[in-house]
Amino acid sequence: MAEVAVGAIVLIVDGNEYDCISCEAQKGTGRKPIATMNRKRENKYRTQGVKSYSLNVTVVIPNGKDTIDWDNIEDARITVENPEGGFRETYLDCSSTEVSDSFSVEGETRRSLSMFALSMMKETM
Repeated sequence: MAEVAVGAIVLIVDGNEYDCISCEAQKGTGRKPIATMNRKRENKYRTQGVKSYSLNVTVVIPNGKDTIDWDNIEDARITVENPEGGFRETYLDCSSTEVSDSFSVEGETRRSLSMFALSMMKETM
């Protein structure tokens, strides 16, 4: 029997929801080696550092709903969840760093957004 995959990605900006075609999240742990001088010439220590979250999101814009200043998105939220419940990942305080437009033969307008998030919540229900 086939299993159901996580299937909904929603970008929320100023209370408006935008369905996403794709969302690629890169989570940086912030861990780094500390180079020191020793006889073995090997790294011996590491630091925890600061976690970082980079996102690449592709959004389809419905007709008449493209009123956002995509270059200046701040404090947005991106949620990846299973519609039946059980799994949810939410990236908080997202800001756009790069925006590119795409138009296809099928007539859909897409926006590809490069963003960063300040924090991430993982929920299991």
